[in-house]
Amino acid sequence: MGGVAGGPLMGRRIVVTRQAERAAALSNKLEALGAQPILCPTIKIIPPASCVEMDTAISQIEAYRWVIFPSTNSVQSVFQRMLETGIPTNRLSEVPAAAVGPTTQRALEARGATVAHIPDEYSAERLGETLDPVVDERILVMRADIGEPTLGEILTRRGAQVDEVVAYRTVTQPPPVIAVMELKRGVDALTFTSPSTVRGFLELGPGWRNLTAGVMIATIGPLTSAAVRKVGLKVQVEADEHTMGGLVSALVTEFTGKAGK
Repeated sequence: MGGVAGGPLMGRRIVVTRQAERAAALSNKLEALGAQPILCPTIKIIPPASCVEMDTAISQIEAYRWVIFPSTNSVQSVFQRMLETGIPTNRLSEVPAAAVGPTTQRALEARGATVAHIPDEYSAERLGETLDPVVDERILVMRADIGEPTLGEILTRRGAQVDEVVAYRTVTQPPPVIAVMELKRGVDALTFTSPSTVRGFLELGPGWRNLTAGVMIATIGPLTSAAVRKVGLKVQVEADEHTMGGLVSALVTEFTGKAGK
């Protein structure tokens, strides 16, 4: 499927490092604006090493005041596990859910859950700061194995009783050979949507840094930008709204600004 002729990203070769199963949300937006997405997955999502904690939490879901989903991956993993174990998915509709942003909200609502809170800024930190009520309330956080501890710490400081359960694991993987070939042909921008996508990019091997020379680096938000800078690279573009749409908008602003100079 081709992009829009004359779109603001026309002809731009933009690398998408998200896991293959979740790449469409970003790559389709880029393609619609004329870009050529280069799929270069550097991570994959796998189940927890043990599902005992998740199974226990799900079976006692009514004991919680809130259940928090910090990502769409957490939504997918929890509902998949419920289907695997025969727990009715409509049980989650009995507890108010909090989502980190609109994409996660839509994923929950598509599965029948009631989303009662999303923060005004789409970050786990802001979610922890704005959720209410939390004092003396039991709160369940369905997080990744490498999820930032900030959310649970904020809620605990605010007086909540927090159970953090690993719903999935994020593991890095070397990008596929075809993606590496496309990178070597030359690209205009590299997009990173999480710190783990940055770490996975390093699995290209010793020559990974050469592939970033002269390439714009764009991130979805501050945590990912920090991971980029940690490996010695410069971030040219950071999304103001920490969503796929926000990242695309930031790229459009940057590229159209450059074109106008």
